[in-house]
Amino acid sequence: MVSHYGNWSTHAFAHWLSISGLSMENAAKVFGKSERSIQRLKAGHVGISKAVVTTLKQFDDQSRQHTSDVDGELMDSYAVMAELPEICMDFPYAYVTCLSSAIGRGWTSANSNSFLQLGQPERMPRPSRWRAVVELEFVPAVDLPWGVEMRDALDGAPISYRVASPERTLLELAQNEPLFGEDAIGECFHGAFHLSHQAPDRELLLMKAREWGGDNLFDLVGHYLRNHAKV
Repeated sequence: MVSHYGNWSTHAFAHWLSISGLSMENAAKVFGKSERSIQRLKAGHVGISKAVVTTLKQFDDQSRQHTSDVDGELMDSYAVMAELPEICMDFPYAYVTCLSSAIGRGWTSANSNSFLQLGQPERMPRPSRWRAVVELEFVPAVDLPWGVEMRDALDGAPISYRVASPERTLLELAQNEPLFGEDAIGECFHGAFHLSHQAPDRELLLMKAREWGGDNLFDLVGHYLRNHAKV
């Protein structure tokens, strides 16, 4: 069965769910519905209403407001080179984060060395490689869908990939400090605040750090800000 509002068919809605990276649980939160209701929308058992289309367009707009201008062009160029759209298509609930996001944003001199860090809900599969070429490292994702950008244009061509926002990238680097080391994370904080066309939001970064990890993560993020992100 195909049900639709305007140009939004059931197939289009199901495709949007896939590229958004939202799990059923998080999609239910976004739309203010139960997971069962989202499943029924996806299957075409319920029509795609004007309210649903309005909500998903608002979500898209909010998700695309993080990185723009020069910073966005740099990230998008890296995404094409690193095949991030193809990777995100193969991992529909994942997004690029940590050092991989920082490299794409030009914050660090680190080389990807065919490694890629992805964030996604813990229950999802976590293979060690993508197409036998790229080694994958996964970090547990919390507080979704906050701070995940859906990017979909480079020179007018759709590319559709997902990447952690500048603030989420820095938070997940700090949260996973044992994996990356203080020097690498410090360079990313320095690059984020001194090399970006638009620096991350310090107030938001600290607020989310306290929400995610209490005083410990708040103090750790504060340490990196004081030592590597002085204005």
